[in-house]
Amino acid sequence: MTEPITPQQLARDLGVSDRTIRQWLRAQGWQSVPYARWQLTTEQAAQVREHFRG
Repeated sequence: MTEPITPQQLARDLGVSDRTIRQWLRAQGWQSVPYARWQLTTEQAAQVREHFRG
């Protein structure tokens, strides 16, 4: 099993802010429990990468 991926990790890889990624995740309806740490699956992270790399 793979480790969950955080918006911070994705932000470093993609060159955008983690806030921008979290805002996009919320807009997609991926709202996590309020104030809980975001933990994305490999599949979710791939969707984020696809969106931000275009």
